[in-house]
Amino acid sequence: MISWRKKVTYVYILIILLSQILPFVQSEMVDTQVLVFSSIDHDEIICCGLEQNTEPSVLEQWYITHEQIKFASLVSDTMTIQFIDGDTLVLFDVTSLVISAPISKIENKHSLLDLQSHYCSEVPIGNSALLLNPSEYLYGNRHCRKMINTLLNNGYNIEYFSNEDVDISFLRYNLTSDIVYMNTHAGYWDVNGDKKSGSIVIATGEYWTNETELMYPFEYNHKLIVKGMVGTQSFVCFTPAFIDYYYDPYDMPDSLIYMATCHAGYDESMATAFLDSGARTYIGWTQDTFFWINSRTSVQSFRLFSLGFTAKQVCTLIGYGGFFNFVFQSKLTYYGDKEYTILHH
Repeated sequence: MISWRKKVTYVYILIILLSQILPFVQSEMVDTQVLVFSSIDHDEIICCGLEQNTEPSVLEQWYITHEQIKFASLVSDTMTIQFIDGDTLVLFDVTSLVISAPISKIENKHSLLDLQSHYCSEVPIGNSALLLNPSEYLYGNRHCRKMINTLLNNGYNIEYFSNEDVDISFLRYNLTSDIVYMNTHAGYWDVNGDKKSGSIVIATGEYWTNETELMYPFEYNHKLIVKGMVGTQSFVCFTPAFIDYYYDPYDMPDSLIYMATCHAGYDESMATAFLDSGARTYIGWTQDTFFWINSRTSVQSFRLFSLGFTAKQVCTLIGYGGFFNFVFQSKLTYYGDKEYTILHH
């Protein structure tokens, strides 16, 4: 029989051998896992789902059951998708996606020739308006031209930027005008997949590429930006945390923030970030809105402002803005000071 001392010796030797082998096995497992994660083609999976499913609830279930997706959460007209490698994207306007005409095929519809800036030399310093139109390539700028005329007649110096000029680098420090208007896409980011908690995210005009995470590592790692998709085109989107980080209180003194986007007023998350940075009033749509209703009512809103109407009165008079918005139960709403008007600024 083997003595107890030899048994102890054998066990000790076995433990030493295992201690040398296990780290190697574990390392190999981790390396293999990273290799699998890094091979995920996120856009291909998203587009594959869109091409097969047109019903939002069916599309959500398709993503949920995909082996490379951790969760998919449909909130209103926006779907948040998180992959098993941790990458997240927000899919905007799910119910109105048209796969037969992806945005990437119509991105050359530029019509901006002479709108870059408008200055009125007799206007007192301090009356400034910034019009941002990241979706000009898709919707044009006719409504912005009309708004510019209205604001010029009310004594505002105006700057206009569109498409890819409205990128993260620009948005970091330039949202300090008395009026900031932005016409783009927005959605609701369900951070945890619980269909309850989350925040509004708003698309810039900057395309999301393979280099985006390397260009903005701080913003990406701290959830100041997130990937958003409109049709089959990906954009860089900013979150309320982006505004919180780059803008201190009083950076936007008594300004009006008018977000002419779907879901910009879905909850108070984005409004709070702007108001905490000094903005006086924040306006946006509560649900989905069609682009022609959005454009028309933007023009109407600023005409009403120019007549002395307050933020509350403007939102009340605009209401749903049109039949389709009524169907979506999407209303123009405000946060902050209901008495704001551009005539008293």
